[in-house]
Amino acid sequence: MVELLVVISIIGMLAGLMSVAIPKAMESGKKAKAKGELTAIVAAVKAYKQEYGRWPGANTSSDTTFKGGDSESLLAALSGTSSALVENPKSVRFLEGASPGGVMVDPWKKNQYLILVDTDESNSLSYKGKTVSISVLAVSFGKDLVQDADPTKGDDVFSADLK
Repeated sequence: MVELLVVISIIGMLAGLMSVAIPKAMESGKKAKAKGELTAIVAAVKAYKQEYGRWPGANTSSDTTFKGGDSESLLAALSGTSSALVENPKSVRFLEGASPGGVMVDPWKKNQYLILVDTDESNSLSYKGKTVSISVLAVSFGKDLVQDADPTKGDDVFSADLK
């Protein structure tokens, strides 16, 4: 009888330890998935530039930020499913994973990704007051779904290291 109680208590302790470890592992998996999707978006935008000799969106005197509906139109163009073939006249499929309408949400299933593109060709982007020497930056706002005030802290996930 005592042996049975010892076995049950050991199983209970293991179950208690796993109830803490599983949510942490799930969160790490979501962050890794977001990072992978962000990296794929950046690669697709760069492939678009290579194919057409210009960045997607209007070439302007300032950098272009794609969010919400703008993000949908960008991702639709990168997926080769844009109904307006102005953005991707050859219908090249630069990106897999976005829905036909161009919707691609983060692993927390709430927000679309924020994508910044250096359309002014300055070889740098500014994000939350921090200038980084990259041409494309993609961001997920993480589990709390809120853009962090400081890009080096918080749960936001980036396609590049901003530290």
